[in-house]
Amino acid sequence: MKFKMRILQFSVAGNAERIALAISSDQKAGCDKIPPAYPIENEKLAFIVFEMKGAKADKSVAALCNDLTTARTKNVALCAVGAKFDGVQGLVDAVKAKGINIVGEPHKCAVKAGLFGQGKITDADVNAAVGWAAKIVDDLAE
Repeated sequence: MKFKMRILQFSVAGNAERIALAISSDQKAGCDKIPPAYPIENEKLAFIVFEMKGAKADKSVAALCNDLTTARTKNVALCAVGAKFDGVQGLVDAVKAKGINIVGEPHKCAVKAGLFGQGKITDADVNAAVGWAAKIVDDLAE
């Protein structure tokens, strides 16, 4: 780990959890569910990885973004998994309104709905998210 960071995830179908754990392993950083067991404090970077509910993020993800402060984290990177991403901009706006930097563009992992809900991500999807996260960490470390 190059600096203090944390990965937070909200997953219903297991897709966001799979991505969050892969980023956590690659960056050797802690990973927790949303809502976290312990609030994040004094992190340089927080990755928020979440599955969309339709075109919106779950209310627990929105509550986390609304509860952030610059004392908790200086930078946030968002990774959304789903079929529609209309609600991502609202999270970006909520985080920015708190004076927290959004790092990079939110990563969007498109997954079509399956027979029983959200479909499954591929290894290529996970690898793309891990690469996106590594670039963000490298850019912040400079």
